[in-house]
Amino acid sequence: MIIETAGGMIPFLCHIFLILFGGFFGLSFAFNKNFVQNSIGYSSRDAMFMGRPLGFLMTSVVLMLIATLFQIGSFVSANEVIGIMFIFTVIAFCYNIGTTIKIFESFDGNDWPIKHAIRPLIPMVVIIIRYFTL
Repeated sequence: MIIETAGGMIPFLCHIFLILFGGFFGLSFAFNKNFVQNSIGYSSRDAMFMGRPLGFLMTSVVLMLIATLFQIGSFVSANEVIGIMFIFTVIAFCYNIGTTIKIFESFDGNDWPIKHAIRPLIPMVVIIIRYFTL
């Protein structure tokens, strides 16, 4: 029943992947003090406090995805939440690729690794796959 409501097996698996991917990053940002430093490269003490609100924001998006998957309350469509995630990943990818090819300056003046540009592509591709298989 949940698979039929999600639009089929592939959109259902994409929905589950977005929940797991967003949940991992959201909880890591919120509760792992070294996650921002190790994965993004911000080495200041303020980076730890920057990651917490971002982590709670990502966790709240994951909770909305869970609510739409199980249709809790009046949440029956995940399209709006996934649309916002897609816009966020497109903006993050454009900024990170621009910083990698030195259109934008990085925060510390060092080279920006390509892994930062690739990371937003993961949920973006999953969202595109979900869109075309609905």
